[in-house]
Amino acid sequence: MFRGFILLLLVPSVTWGQSAVKRIKTPDAQVREVKQMDDFFDRFNAVRLPNGQKAPDSLKTGIAREAYLKQLVNSEDARWHRGPDLERLNRFLQLVCNGQHPLFLNKFDDQMYCIASCNVEYFGAGSQAELLFRRRVANDRHQWVLQGASDSFIEQFEQKMDRRSLVPNAHETNFLSFSNELHAGVPLRSFTDSTFRFDALSAFVFAVDSRLVKFNECERVTVFLTGIKGWMMKIEDFTRENGNSGWLISDLIEVKEQPLTQLLFQNR
Repeated sequence: MFRGFILLLLVPSVTWGQSAVKRIKTPDAQVREVKQMDDFFDRFNAVRLPNGQKAPDSLKTGIAREAYLKQLVNSEDARWHRGPDLERLNRFLQLVCNGQHPLFLNKFDDQMYCIASCNVEYFGAGSQAELLFRRRVANDRHQWVLQGASDSFIEQFEQKMDRRSLVPNAHETNFLSFSNELHAGVPLRSFTDSTFRFDALSAFVFAVDSRLVKFNECERVTVFLTGIKGWMMKIEDFTRENGNSGWLISDLIEVKEQPLTQLLFQNR
């Protein structure tokens, strides 16, 4: 008798949640579009419905929220419908929608990054620079702060080159051999040791400020959210006529020990 009573309580709740999801799945395309990142946060956290109304509490956990969050995935990418990518998506959804400990994004923290793909000219030749920004929150104000760069022409500086060395008593001749090498066009970097690491952002800032590089425009922006521990969500803006459009999840990356900046550029 007691077990039957529990079943009667559960069935209406699940049924109501499923019916709510059905209503959400078929609104007007303009209502479903995720127009801004604020909309993405509100829908991920089950705060609001696609039409802007307050979401019912039933959407905050369990299968109802899993179905709701799937609407935030780029469903036109076939890989989400089968194989290891579908398995990864399901693992992520089960973690986030756990009935006992559901996970939500903090709309106002600094766990948000973006990579802006920008068109530039380097000595008259067209190139593309990719700039990494991180959202910084201070004194209740938000701003994007430039933190890194990965660029095709800058990466040429990373190529291996022959190391040069100076004789131990070079100081006694006022480093004359050093001066001669530089005058002959030998790159200064040749005299550094194997621990030297090229700072692409510093080089890019110098190149733009000294007008070696002409900055034209940003062509595309990719957003990365790292607020769910162990995961990174890649968000891109998809412009199309159907409802599954706007700012959507294009990839889910499980975060290991790899440096975050390197991981962001690898998955841009």
